[in-house]
Amino acid sequence: MPTQLLNTGSADFASSTANTATTSYLIPRTLLPEVMNAVRKKLIMRGLAARYFGPSAIPGRTLVLPMQAEFTTNNALSVDRVGEGGEIPMAQSEFTSLTLTPVKYGVRVGVTREMAEDGILDLLSYHAELAGYEFADNEEALIVSQLDAADTAASNSVANSNATLPITDITAAMQNLEAANYTPTHMIVGAEVCNDLRNIDTFNEADKTGGPSALNQRLVGSIFGMKVLMSNNVSAKLAYVIDANYAFVIAEKRTLTIERYSDYARDTGFIAVTQRFAAHYLRSGATSEITTT
Repeated sequence: MPTQLLNTGSADFASSTANTATTSYLIPRTLLPEVMNAVRKKLIMRGLAARYFGPSAIPGRTLVLPMQAEFTTNNALSVDRVGEGGEIPMAQSEFTSLTLTPVKYGVRVGVTREMAEDGILDLLSYHAELAGYEFADNEEALIVSQLDAADTAASNSVANSNATLPITDITAAMQNLEAANYTPTHMIVGAEVCNDLRNIDTFNEADKTGGPSALNQRLVGSIFGMKVLMSNNVSAKLAYVIDANYAFVIAEKRTLTIERYSDYARDTGFIAVTQRFAAHYLRSGATSEITTT
C-alpha cells in the first residue's frame, strides 16, 4: 500500500514562527480555486509515425513486422537481358523482420476521503489529466531515443566544430537520406539549433519558410521542402532530419487507461493509469542526426 497520500494534514499553514501571541491566524487568506499549471512541452512526435499499430493489430504479446530487406547489389531483383530461347535467370528478394514488444508504464495517485470532501479541487480528476500529458511526454522521449538509435545504426551522423548550425550540415544530412533513396520530409530540432536556424538568413527568406505566416504557426518554418519542428525532448544542440514515411513505428497494446478504485480500509480513492507502448525505428537510413557544439 502507498505511504504517500494526498491528504488535508494538520500542521499550521500560517507563518513558521506563528504562536498564540501572534495575529497571523486573524489575517484572512484567499486560495484561488484553480491550479496554475507548470509550463508543458509542445509534443509533436507521435503524429510523425510511419505506422501506428493499435491493440486490435497486436493479438499476442509482441508484433512482428515482415520487412523487405534494404536493396543491395546482392539482393536486388536483377533484370537481365535474355537471348532468344535462353533460360530466364532465377532471382528473388530477401526479407527480414522487426519485432516490437510493448512495455507497460504506469502511475497511481491516492486521495483521502477527507481531502476529497474538504479540498477545492477534484484532485483525482486533476491528476488523471496530468497523467495524460506525462505519458505523452514519455512517448516522445522514447521516440527520440529511437531516432538516435537509427542514426547510430546507419552511421548517418553529421557533426563539426561549428558553434552554430551551418546550412551545409542540413544539406549533408539530407544527402545522407537521399543517397539511400529516402526523401527528407521533416527536421526536428532542439532549442539551441532552433535559435541557430532563426538567425540564418537563408532560413528566413520567404521562399524557404513559406512566407511570414508560417513563422507564427507551431512549426518553426520550412527549409528545402522540409517542415522544421522544435522539440524539448531533443537535446538542445541536436537535430534530426527524417523521412517520416519510414523513420519509426508505434505499437500500442494498451492505450492510455485510467481506472478508479477505492480502498475502504484506508478511506481513500485512487486512480491507476497504465499504458503498454513501444516505439522503434523502421528504417535506420531514414534518419540523420546533426550535432552542433
